[in-house]
Amino acid sequence: MFTVGEPRPQPLSIAGDELKANKPKEAQTRLDAFVKQEPKSGFWAEAQYMLGQACAKQGEYEVGKKHLELAIDNTSDRTLKSLAMMGRADCNLAMENYHIASRQYHWIETMYRDVKALPQDEVMYKLGLATKRAGFPDTADYWFNQVIELYATGPYAADAKRENTKYNPTDSDEKPLVYSLEIKSFSDETKANTEADNLRAKGYRDVEVIATTRNSIPVFEVHSGKFFNKNDAKRAKTDADLAGIPATIRPEIIEPLK
Repeated sequence: MFTVGEPRPQPLSIAGDELKANKPKEAQTRLDAFVKQEPKSGFWAEAQYMLGQACAKQGEYEVGKKHLELAIDNTSDRTLKSLAMMGRADCNLAMENYHIASRQYHWIETMYRDVKALPQDEVMYKLGLATKRAGFPDTADYWFNQVIELYATGPYAADAKRENTKYNPTDSDEKPLVYSLEIKSFSDETKANTEADNLRAKGYRDVEVIATTRNSIPVFEVHSGKFFNKNDAKRAKTDADLAGIPATIRPEIIEPLK
């Protein structure tokens, strides 16, 4: 995984396969033997990182943290260091050390954005999750929104929406107020879906077809975007108008009488 100028030891390759095959106990035994027998190996820090993973997969989070911290302290490789930091934060999240985990995820998000091996959407999602559980829902929603906006098709976008309080208000009678732009409307659902596909192909985000009625007549509206406040919705409408795309804010913004 991490080049250190010497051939990769076979025990690490086998342990990596065992971790992928969900055999963490076998990997732990193999890696324990390696770190004891090869304390001067250039792969010693990586072995500690993998040991941390193996322990965490078995729910041994405190032991896993110790191995991950050894990896962090004994490597200068940014990729290995950041992944070990991520593993340590994951252990704290699992142990409900939410304040510590949120600070650790935030450090990773700030200092290691350049590491390609680090899944940034996962970092942001878990940062939001730890922050939410630490009691800071507004800050958490900011990170969930980052995931939704920047990684809309990624594996954590749906989870971010489920955790975002703006999508899931605590009052069961209250619906989340999310503005969107209605681009076009059709009486034919097929035409609406075709228009939606065209917009997605052009790079528009959060495009969906919404079935409704007007004067008891079925109508299929093509919407784009999700905006959590009036100003963002207004700016998006202005941008659409300048681009020659007439759009209407939905739900309609009612300005107070002056």
